[in-house]
Amino acid sequence: MAQVGTFASRATVSFKAVQGNDGSYTVEGLAIRPSFFGNLVPKGGFRIEVKSIAESMNVQPLCVVGDDGNLTGKAITGTDNSTLRAQNCIVHANGNFELLMNATVEAGTSRAVGKATGFGFKPAANSGALKVNDPFKSRTIEPPTPCDKVPDGGKKTIATATESVTLKPGIHRTAYTVTGQATLRLEPGEHYFCKSLTVLGQGGLEGEDVVLLFTAGTALSASGNAYVSLSGRQSGPWAGFVLVSTRGNYANHSFSSVRVDKLLGTIYIPMARLLVSGNGDIAEGSQWSVIVARNINLSGNARLVINSDYAGSPVPVPTGVGNQAGGGANGPLRLRQ
Repeated sequence: MAQVGTFASRATVSFKAVQGNDGSYTVEGLAIRPSFFGNLVPKGGFRIEVKSIAESMNVQPLCVVGDDGNLTGKAITGTDNSTLRAQNCIVHANGNFELLMNATVEAGTSRAVGKATGFGFKPAANSGALKVNDPFKSRTIEPPTPCDKVPDGGKKTIATATESVTLKPGIHRTAYTVTGQATLRLEPGEHYFCKSLTVLGQGGLEGEDVVLLFTAGTALSASGNAYVSLSGRQSGPWAGFVLVSTRGNYANHSFSSVRVDKLLGTIYIPMARLLVSGNGDIAEGSQWSVIVARNINLSGNARLVINSDYAGSPVPVPTGVGNQAGGGANGPLRLRQ
C-alpha cells in the first residue's frame, strides 16, 4: 500500500498475500477505478489486477529463533567477545538483532524482522525479514499433575560422588543443587521440575533420551566447572525436545560453565531468556541443537555452537524447526512470475 501512494485516493486498492506449501509466496493486487458516465463505461469500474509469485532459492535449516514479543525489542544480543556459531543454518530474530563490542555471529543466514546492527555478522545480516511464527504454539506444556498436588521435597544439595542421585521421570518438587563431585542422572522420559535446578562447582547433570520441563518461576543454571550432557527425547509427544519452559515461565536459563558439552535437541523456552556467558564452548558435543526463546543473550568469551548434523541422530527433529522447518520464510526468495 505504501508503494501505491496517492493512487489509493483515486481507486479502491487491496492486496492479498498467500504462502504456498512449496515455499512460494503469491501476492495479488486489485484496484478498481470509477467508470465514466456514472457506472456505464466500463460497467463496475476499471479493474487493474496484478499477480506476483516468488519462490525459495534455497532452504537452510532454521536453528535459532529469538522471539521478542512486540517485534521491536532486542530478540538476540551478543556482547564482549562472545560468539554464536551456527554454520549452514538460519539464526532469526523476531525483533532486533544486536552485536556489540567484539561479538560475532557465524551463520548460514542471520536476519532480523527489525534491525540487525553490529559489525560481527559473518556473512552480513539481513534486516526487515518476515516474522517466523512460533512453531510450537499449539503445544500444551503444563505437567500432568499440578505442582501443588505433589509432595514438597524442599531443598536438597548433592555434594559428593557418593551422594549422586538418579531420578526417574515424573514431577519433581525438590530444589536440587548439584556441586562438588556429585552427579544428578536423569533416567529416560519426561522430567517436570517444579523448582529450579542448579549445577555448579564440579557437579554434573546427565541424561539420555530425556526432556526437562520447567514450570513457572523455575529454570536450569550451570556455572563454574559444572558438567552438563543432555540428549533429548527419542520418542513420544516430546520427541526432539531437551529443555522446555511453560508459557507462564519468565525465569532465565543460564549457562556459564565451561563444560556444557551436550544439549542435543530443541530448547523451547517461549517466554524466557537464554543467557550464555563465561569462557567456554556451549553444546559443541551435540549432533544438532535448536533454540526457540523469547530472548537470547550472549556475553563474555562464551561460544554457543549450534550444529546441524541431523542425519543419524537418535533424537528426531520436531516439525517446524531445523531441517523440518520447510520453505517459505526460511529461505531467500527470487521472482518466479
